[in-house]
Amino acid sequence: MNIKEAKEEIVRTIRAYTAKDDSGCYRIPTVRQRPVLLIGPPGIGKTAIMEQAAAECGTGLIAYTITHHTRQSAVGLPQLINRRFGDMEYTMTEYTMSEIVGSIYEYEERTGYREGILFIDEINCVSETLAPTMLQFLQYKMFGSHKVPEGWIIMAAGNPKEYNRSVRELDMAASDRVRTLNVEADYSVWKEYALGRGVHPTVLSYLELHPEHFYQVTLTREKSEFVTARGWEDLSAVLLEYERQGLAAGRDFMEEFLRVPKIASDFASYYQFAKAHLLVCRMTELLEGRLSEEEERALQNRLAGMPGDTRCMFVRHLLSAASERMTAYGTGRRVLDRKTEVLLQLAAHCKEPRENAVEDFLKKRAHALQVRKENDLLKPWEERMELLVDRWLQEKAASPAFVLLFERLQRETLPKQELLELTGLLKEQEMLQEQKEELHCFLNRMTDFVRDAFGEELELTDWLYGIQNHGDQKLVAFLRPEMDVLLDQKGQEERLRKKIKEMEELYEVADRK
Repeated sequence: MNIKEAKEEIVRTIRAYTAKDDSGCYRIPTVRQRPVLLIGPPGIGKTAIMEQAAAECGTGLIAYTITHHTRQSAVGLPQLINRRFGDMEYTMTEYTMSEIVGSIYEYEERTGYREGILFIDEINCVSETLAPTMLQFLQYKMFGSHKVPEGWIIMAAGNPKEYNRSVRELDMAASDRVRTLNVEADYSVWKEYALGRGVHPTVLSYLELHPEHFYQVTLTREKSEFVTARGWEDLSAVLLEYERQGLAAGRDFMEEFLRVPKIASDFASYYQFAKAHLLVCRMTELLEGRLSEEEERALQNRLAGMPGDTRCMFVRHLLSAASERMTAYGTGRRVLDRKTEVLLQLAAHCKEPRENAVEDFLKKRAHALQVRKENDLLKPWEERMELLVDRWLQEKAASPAFVLLFERLQRETLPKQELLELTGLLKEQEMLQEQKEELHCFLNRMTDFVRDAFGEELELTDWLYGIQNHGDQKLVAFLRPEMDVLLDQKGQEERLRKKIKEMEELYEVADRK
């Protein structure tokens, strides 16, 4: 299965394992809640989907890389205790609580979560001294003499032996106690993810032309070469910042992320090719609407006559520009919604008689955010949003006009609409609506340009597919009549290609018999 299918299965598992009956007991007893083991190559996002699944299900997440642990930290340290049996007192050995089990109780106290995922990475790479401990963990959900608290679902991950020389295959006893999900690298799934993450357009256009370069691993005694999904995403992030600062990025730079020299060299050449052709295509002038009708038609004619790789690159850069605008609107929408939510919380907070109500509210918010951050419950984009909201509130609190407003809130309840108007949020709503309308105009103009340049061919389908799969498309709500038809056709084509591939594999198997 691919990583997207694995995530969906993890979400279903969490919901099944945490379901309770009317008496509050788990419908599936803990003893029947088999741990889930993801086996897949490195760098495809196994840890990332655990974070996504926990967030989607509203549960906690504690992650450990087990190879970083010793037997003592996993099982606990031995200590001597006195026990009485009948008339005799004996000295015996008992183990202190495992660091891992102890961290779950600490996490519950800090965050309030009583259910979640205990994720153990690289579980099949443990040392010989830890191997029996891992077997006990998978069989009985225990580290030493201490059980994993009820409500915590065990998830684990490991690499196949061809990717890691330290791998130890689970024996039958262990394998019979886990649910194994075999995950493979899948460019089509990663592309959907990458479109919403703003991955560099040259990376996307290159991989569209060379999907076989998306994931490659060669580990032998003579050499260690690899290109992973993580490598492409990290390259994209740094490449975007290099471009922002005007820094050069050549073959050696690419090879720092793409550890197959041939692929690094090939991508470096393609990257230089892309930069040169963007100037020819007058991308900046087109995006800003500075081309006349005659110039646009001339550019469309030129693009129509270009080879497929250039057309693909052009559409990917258009999508990147569209993605930036869609993300900017989506971010503005989320910040405004959060400002509104926090403002209403502040209004409720002001109802309780206390001095310095606003200052007290801000301190409590700062503390709550710090707790979330310390426990990895605050994503980077959420932290940026909360800091923007705090800065906005602090500016309001310093204004004499709003000091009077907050004092008024302590005496009376204001209608939500009036509160939004007095704090300027109603004006922000109007500005966001204007931004949305401008964005729709831009997307319509670019869609018309792509259609007029290439007709209803793959380039238009690729453009519409990228727009539809952007993370903020639901907020942007951009629709075109040709979207459903073309995207459905693309789905049919992909299903047909998959069917043909399956038939070819069957024929190959039949030929070998």
